[in-house]
Amino acid sequence: MILLCAATRMEMDACLGPLGEAFDSLPLGPRPWTRRRGGVLLAATGPGIPLTLARLMPLVMAERPSALVDIGIAGAYAGSGLSIGDLVAGESEQFGDLGMESPGPEAFLPIAGFDWSDPVYARPLALSTDPLGPLEPSGTVPAPKRTRGCTVNACTGTAATGARRRSQTGADFESMEGAAAALAGLEAGIPVAELRAISNAAADRDMRPEYIGLALRALGSFVSAWLERFA
Repeated sequence: MILLCAATRMEMDACLGPLGEAFDSLPLGPRPWTRRRGGVLLAATGPGIPLTLARLMPLVMAERPSALVDIGIAGAYAGSGLSIGDLVAGESEQFGDLGMESPGPEAFLPIAGFDWSDPVYARPLALSTDPLGPLEPSGTVPAPKRTRGCTVNACTGTAATGARRRSQTGADFESMEGAAAALAGLEAGIPVAELRAISNAAADRDMRPEYIGLALRALGSFVSAWLERFA
């Protein structure tokens, strides 16, 4: 059994819609926010790092999935070469805003730089694309691009913040859950894949509904085809 997680039902429904299904119409899983579909357990964990970890960890330990796949929308950092609607498959994830503000020119000091920090923060959390299968085009949607992700509590809202986060992490895209899912998989000893569609630039905020819609359609095109393999 594979565990497929997303922050919201909106993201789940974007992937189930092409199959003529909806998240809340599927058989209930082991938690109120889970559903079953063939060999896949779907979990809409809620947005952000705290809910993702709080809900995924007990679920993973109880259900013992063979792999975890985290999906959703994301922001792209300037200079990444990513555009609205692009799909990305994470090759690594890290927590991007754990640390301290600094009065110096660096403005922010990542937690990994302190000698009292935990080793888990010392390097990016590795991700695998194996649970996703071949990263091929899906319909009119190009194949996902393999690249690095950064997970934050507060989404980037200015060009300066986006530039700093990309410089400090080397990431190309930003989400609010990816590293939490990666950490849950690390603790459970199972592979984790991450697939996201770009819905905005991680710079000055521009969350146009049409951009989100384009990203959700791209995400749904790939994930619905993937889900059919486990029906």
